[in-house]
Amino acid sequence: MSMRMTKTLWTLMRRELWESPGAFKWAPVTILGLTLFFIVFGLILGSRFDNEMAFTLDAIRQFADVPADQKRLFVTGALFSVSTLFFQVLLLVLLFYLSSCLYDERKDRSILFWKSLPVSDTVTVASKILTAILLAPAIYLAVVIVTQLIVLMIATVYGWLGGINPFTAFWLPASLPHLWAVMALGLLIQGLWLLPVYAWLVFCSSWAPRVPILVAVAVPAVISLVQHAWSLLSSFSMPQLNVGMIILKRLGSGILPSNVSWSVDSSGEEITMSDVEFSEQLFMSFSNSLEYLLRPGMWIGIGIALALLAGSIWFRRRATDN
Repeated sequence: MSMRMTKTLWTLMRRELWESPGAFKWAPVTILGLTLFFIVFGLILGSRFDNEMAFTLDAIRQFADVPADQKRLFVTGALFSVSTLFFQVLLLVLLFYLSSCLYDERKDRSILFWKSLPVSDTVTVASKILTAILLAPAIYLAVVIVTQLIVLMIATVYGWLGGINPFTAFWLPASLPHLWAVMALGLLIQGLWLLPVYAWLVFCSSWAPRVPILVAVAVPAVISLVQHAWSLLSSFSMPQLNVGMIILKRLGSGILPSNVSWSVDSSGEEITMSDVEFSEQLFMSFSNSLEYLLRPGMWIGIGIALALLAGSIWFRRRATDN
């Protein structure tokens, strides 16, 4: 990729931020404020039931004496839990953003202006999908890092009040550079994992005449219902390959905390959760993240996504103001 192409992509991605400041800037800041509010509120409420914080400070002193491995798991798990709401909101933001990213410019006819610029449809579509898998997660991760630092500072104050060393009790077990690197890699791999879903939304946004998010949901829903009806009429059983279930499983699984891998047995009568995979996702690691790159489902999904994005480019190239 040439330097000029890189600059063009970066400019177009910044344009996406300018056009959606609420979703990409103010939403994570609002979550930060709410998270800190509930943390401080909980601490204040707890102090009402803990006279002179005797129980709290005693628990902190006991925590300083636990083994290093348990301390690391507790601190890391607490910091990961802080990020959970951010990443869930990020997913919702991206789903709505991608479903309207190409539709809105057709609706308000601004597509005529953008197509008059010396920027290809391929680069335009690429900028929108790169915003979803790179730029937006980077912004949310930055706010998550700020939130985690503030949480550790609050813990530091309580550590000083309890007479322990906050660095060895909280900061050292957190392993912040490693934690942030794992989270950054996890967000990137999560973006690749969800790329077929993202590409489907962009594809619907490129041609849907009205409300593309409803079209994106209705099409697989109708296909799933037809599959169910056919299987029940032909063999009185659940379909072996259900489009709706595949999409839901793709959305519900992944590498980030709060994702739970689940499956449906061959008879379609029982949904089971995988506790092992859930615990691995709660405490992410480089090996667990990179393992997703070896899954055939990852590359099959990327291939499907590329085909859908090619269709999105084709529709945008032929879009008019009608």
